[in-house]
Amino acid sequence: MNNQELAEAILKEVGGKKNIQNFTNCMTRLRLQVKDENKVNQKAIEQLSGVLGTQLQGTQVQVILGGKVLSVANEFSKLVPINNSGGQEDDSQNKGGISHVLNTLSAILTPALPPVIAGGLMKGLIFMFINFGWADGASDTIIFFNGLADCMFYFFPFLLAVSSAKKFKTNEYIALALAGLLMYPFAIADGQQFIQLFGIIPIAVVNYSSSVLPIIFSVWLLSHVLRFFTARVPEMVSMIFSPLLSLVITAPIAMCLLAPLGYYIGEYLAIAVKWLIDFSPWLAGLIVGGTRPILVLGGMHHAMNPIMQQEVASFGYSQMLAMVLMSTLAQATAPLVVYFKAKKVEEKQVALSAVIPGYIGITEPAIYGVLAKYRGAMIAACLGGGIGAAVSTIFGGRSFGFVMPGVLSIPAFIGEGFLGIVLGIVTTVIVTAVLTFVLMDRFNAKEKKEKKKNTRPLENSDIEAVTAKQVSDLEIQSPVIGDIIPLDSIEDATFSKEILGKTIAVSSTDETIYAPFDAEIKAVFPTKHAIGIESLEDGVELLIHVGLDTVSLEGQGFKLKVKQGDRIKKGETILSFNREYIRSKNLEDAVIVVVTNSETFKTVDKVPELGSIDLQNNLFSITK
Repeated sequence: MNNQELAEAILKEVGGKKNIQNFTNCMTRLRLQVKDENKVNQKAIEQLSGVLGTQLQGTQVQVILGGKVLSVANEFSKLVPINNSGGQEDDSQNKGGISHVLNTLSAILTPALPPVIAGGLMKGLIFMFINFGWADGASDTIIFFNGLADCMFYFFPFLLAVSSAKKFKTNEYIALALAGLLMYPFAIADGQQFIQLFGIIPIAVVNYSSSVLPIIFSVWLLSHVLRFFTARVPEMVSMIFSPLLSLVITAPIAMCLLAPLGYYIGEYLAIAVKWLIDFSPWLAGLIVGGTRPILVLGGMHHAMNPIMQQEVASFGYSQMLAMVLMSTLAQATAPLVVYFKAKKVEEKQVALSAVIPGYIGITEPAIYGVLAKYRGAMIAACLGGGIGAAVSTIFGGRSFGFVMPGVLSIPAFIGEGFLGIVLGIVTTVIVTAVLTFVLMDRFNAKEKKEKKKNTRPLENSDIEAVTAKQVSDLEIQSPVIGDIIPLDSIEDATFSKEILGKTIAVSSTDETIYAPFDAEIKAVFPTKHAIGIESLEDGVELLIHVGLDTVSLEGQGFKLKVKQGDRIKKGETILSFNREYIRSKNLEDAVIVVVTNSETFKTVDKVPELGSIDLQNNLFSITK
């Protein structure tokens, strides 16, 4: 299937042209804003040749395509000639607090990244040429290319003005005018920090070059003000007066309030990240490097881009980007080991096809094609990336430009702390390779070993005894009263594909979660929507997750009865929730129950397929 055929097939399965509100693409995903998500055939899209996976977030369909996304997006634009800045986007299902903010930032930053990534890589190459004596730093040629690289960072507000205007559905050229105001070199006396508007309103004189949030906040305000005047000024003179009135109102508010607010939020966020790194470099590296594959799996990794970009703007370098580089190399190394260890030709081909894009910086093929299938390799990539990032951070590894982390962008990391980059890369590759080699077939090997324990022929009494033991090893009763619902109706690949372990979804009828066994509370999410528990007797680990995307509710609608570290008795109430409140926010309210350590048991079988259940019914039957 070529790119044109793939674009046509995707369009068909998302409901055709009439169901497309607008679309864009990032480095690996085609992001389609649809009018009616019920018309989207997610399963059919995932089965298309060339599609690595899908994510459905509200009315946005993310089709994961890896390195071919740009080619497919170009073909898609021929089929759906939509001006992506036009149309009314239905945010009714995306007003999810933190989730909505992160999605908005990602949509604004992603289109503006290619020139910035190019500039970061160019800065690294320039530094390398000068450092190794291959070029004279004072030469006109180096001065020219250094200016080309710097301008992409210095004038970043102009790039963001365009993408912000598209996201907020407002005029791009008026947005550029606001960016010009932010960058305007006001002639003031040395040491003067404020100018007085109308003689009474102070405007802080701030260097907004390379900044992120000030222009985004300003364009957001512009979109509302311009829309207000466009709807009320007579059409005959609207082209003249609507922009004028909008700028006269927006510019002072932006310069007095929004731009400084965005500037200081970004600055203090960068300072907070640096404080964490200075406080505990190994812990910061371990967290960022170790969780990166999980963020990629959920499509949330772009949320880190503003932080890394702000690091570069504030300090001239990014340590977090060095951590992400280590995780990227870990995600590419694990499939390489899988290629050598896999026995089936098809599995080898899939693994090998993920290696080169992974080392370049595109890790979705590795995540969805290999690591999601081989859980041991996923664990190895998380640990290898985390340990490598910790080593890199301890020795001061950093990037001097915002780049797509991969082997081709290593020149951007050359400079102070490059020893940390080298040590981090070596550590990442070795640890990931060793762990993948050890963990990939660990559970299969365990089964084979158990099968070889008894070589004598089994008698009938032996068979009966073994069968009885397997049946009665361990039964996990339901923590929910309600009705089993089909897993394929859950629109989240992490749960519907049972990536975390054996999974059952239940529609609760009494809005209460009970302890299915005597257990210890191992994890309680701050937003109260999910709890991790571990059986005191058998070590079974359960994740009980209420709803989808309910993290966006920030705890509203949930009443937590326990805290982390508590020991609870079977039947004790753990959590209650308001199903109607969840539904009022257009969110799924199903209770997801996952055996997160399924791989440590010989078998984990789901007892009921469908039907009503109560606390006396078993959900899982486990053989040790």
